[in-house]
Amino acid sequence: MVNTLCVRLVLLGLVFVALWVVTVGYVVELRHVETLSYVVIRDELDTMFVRWALFIGDVVTWAILFSLAPAALGAIISNLVTGHMSRPQALAFMATLVTITATGVSGIATKMSIDKHYAIPWLVVVIAAVGGLAQSAGGPVGRSSDGRAHQSPGRGRVLTVLGWTLGALALSVALIGGPLYGDLVSVADLPSWVPPLIAVAVVVPALLLSAVSAVLLKRGRRHRHRIIPSFEELAGERYLLYLRPFAIDRAMAFPPDEAPGWSTRSPFELPGTHEEFLLRPFRRLGRVVAIGQPGERLPELGAERGYLPVDDWQDMVSRLIHGAHAVIMTAVPGPGTMWEFTEALRTTAPVRLLLLIYGDELYHAFREGAAQEYASRSSAETDVNWPPLPHLPEIPPPAPHTRGLPWDFPLKGILSFDHEWRPRFTRFPPAVPRLRHVWTIRRLVRRELTPVLQPLSQLAPAPPFA
Repeated sequence: MVNTLCVRLVLLGLVFVALWVVTVGYVVELRHVETLSYVVIRDELDTMFVRWALFIGDVVTWAILFSLAPAALGAIISNLVTGHMSRPQALAFMATLVTITATGVSGIATKMSIDKHYAIPWLVVVIAAVGGLAQSAGGPVGRSSDGRAHQSPGRGRVLTVLGWTLGALALSVALIGGPLYGDLVSVADLPSWVPPLIAVAVVVPALLLSAVSAVLLKRGRRHRHRIIPSFEELAGERYLLYLRPFAIDRAMAFPPDEAPGWSTRSPFELPGTHEEFLLRPFRRLGRVVAIGQPGERLPELGAERGYLPVDDWQDMVSRLIHGAHAVIMTAVPGPGTMWEFTEALRTTAPVRLLLLIYGDELYHAFREGAAQEYASRSSAETDVNWPPLPHLPEIPPPAPHTRGLPWDFPLKGILSFDHEWRPRFTRFPPAVPRLRHVWTIRRLVRRELTPVLQPLSQLAPAPPFA
């Protein structure tokens, strides 16, 4: 199927074009000298800020209308002709095709009405459209035939460079936005509805460029994120195994919940995804690896992904659990997670198992599912020396905070065990300082998780992965 990310970027770009055409239509005017007609900036708006704004906006508009939009149209048309899709999918593709075509043609027509000498570079349009047709005809984007995530480091680098370029462009547009707005609204006798419209036309392009920049940067990182070709390469290395139901990957791919006190925190306080933020403290203990979701287009950011067959994964997971320096498991119910928990009871030392607790309801469902899976496996696999099912206690309420701001973070705490399977609950930081800089939260998390991290750092090497 056509890459939905590209379609969304094109649609956002066309919104940018529409807003830019509104602004340009007001800033420039057509003048005549005998038989010569030409377009100039109005005298009262002819400043360096306005000139730079027009240059940047025209470059972006040119790229969207004559390169990105034709490429997206080519990919959509190819999928409509050759793709096997349901009726709702076909209708959605047709609606997108009509929307991009109508908006692009309207933008070009408006630009040509403003500037009579505005010519369409048909060669560029044809090349972009043919490229879209060829890219879509090659098969689903970003997915290999064996169900593994398929990366393109070259594409990742291109997306990263493009993302930083658009980010710099967004900053440039934002810096000239204030003076540009002042120049535009300084004209006398403006109707009352014009200044708000100009404000929108000046502010929204910077916001759109910034949002697109963030999407491209994340996509580029996912293309370059490390994938484990074979888990056999972990032999002789110290690694931590991150286990979770695949269903939570989408939620973990979003940025973590911001700490409270927006007016007193520093920018970029919690960068990256929830999974990256969660696993960062554990990386100093070894490589953090995980089983990738079969068929995913690109690996999510966080743990290094490796892939296993859908119908033959338990033996390898058992070996990974046995050889892991620590097993970090999300206490969320799921058929695979229940089996992995009971397998960890059987194959790893108690002090190497950590349970991530996300809330009472999910934790209670996990406890019930674990008890049922343990009873089922222990009664069926009688040749195994099963340890007693450990006690999974209730989550204690947080202590009243006397300093800082309460932080209702989704992760409530981490449950660890001693050598006798006695549990210990380490609460995730429930409060943050009111005044802080960019490294405060990370130091706070490391300090509060010391009761978990320090015992792991002192453990002897795990049994060799075999």
